[in-house]
Amino acid sequence: MFRGVRIPDVAVARLAEDVVRALVKPGFIKPKVAEKQLIERITRLLLDNLRAEQELEEEAEKLAVKLGRQSFGMDQRLLMEGIKARLAKERGFAL
Repeated sequence: MFRGVRIPDVAVARLAEDVVRALVKPGFIKPKVAEKQLIERITRLLLDNLRAEQELEEEAEKLAVKLGRQSFGMDQRLLMEGIKARLAKERGFAL
């Protein structure tokens, strides 16, 4: 029903690389590990976060479909977004 944009892992890795280089080159940060290791860690964190958000969205979608049957006339997208926001808040997940 509602599907978000799928971001390829390669694009996430490229983003992590760009961010690390943008912070290291001018000296904003001084990594304690090799730059490559830092890029890999940030890539993993971003991918984990994106996957967690996808799972949250899927759960919200299922609840919206279930509640939507009971709530005639409600905008399904708004209902799903509200449920997603509530689930995220309950779980301490920043959207």
